[in-house]
Amino acid sequence: MIHSPYRSIPDTSDFRYWELKVVSNALRSTTFVPRDKALHQQLKQAAWVIIQASLPKKRRKG
Repeated sequence: MIHSPYRSIPDTSDFRYWELKVVSNALRSTTFVPRDKALHQQLKQAAWVIIQASLPKKRRKG
């Protein structure tokens, strides 16, 4: 099993994690999309657990 070097979602300046998705329309926008969607989902879930644990019990969701 390969272990990820990431323990949290990195800043958008990390281009090994993020790739750019450029939409050319009237507004021209750039979106950052994770290269590994499964890893991104795992990191989001881990962040959610940490956030919920830091909240008081009556403010926790799920």
